[in-house]
Amino acid sequence: MNDAPPAASDSGTAAALRRLAVTHAAPRFSVDDLLGALGEQGFGLLLLVLALPNAVPGPPIPGFSVPFALGIAALGVQLALGFHAPRLPQWMRRLSMQRQRFHHLVERTAPFLLWMERWLRPRPSGLTDDFGERLVGLALIGLGALLALPIPFGNTPIALSIIIVALGLLEGDGFALLVGLVAGFAAALWNAVIVVAGAELVELIRHFH
Repeated sequence: MNDAPPAASDSGTAAALRRLAVTHAAPRFSVDDLLGALGEQGFGLLLLVLALPNAVPGPPIPGFSVPFALGIAALGVQLALGFHAPRLPQWMRRLSMQRQRFHHLVERTAPFLLWMERWLRPRPSGLTDDFGERLVGLALIGLGALLALPIPFGNTPIALSIIIVALGLLEGDGFALLVGLVAGFAAALWNAVIVVAGAELVELIRHFH
């Protein structure tokens, strides 16, 4: 008997993002474009796309994560309020990136998404019902706020936890949601450690001066 998880199909999230990247003809890809292509996948896919740019390691750009973090927190508020479809203000819907950059981002993250999809499946739990989704929304508000903070080496673990939550929402996978929330809590602790260590280092430098 083979207990290996099933392989991801061409109908998974990674495949859907690849189709968006390939078929989008305009020079820039906006949140509004994404909303137009969401269908019934709503919150999960939008959270995924907002978190992906912060999960890919790269040179730090001051303020880069802020608009994405605000979008994630806004979606968290809507989930916490019991919304069943995302609603974003016009200025958030106009946020965009170059089409080529979006395509490159999708290709870089596709292997991770494909690996995750092998383990995802509908697993109803307390986190997949209406009350559970409200709790997930509250957690996303906190994770979005943390993502906006300029903490060195802090964005990637926060973004990865949000990606796991997003995939859990997409698949209705209560176990993935639980893993994402635990990972988010661990990432928040990691950020706290960085802040405390940084403060102590600054104090040590001042002491020697």
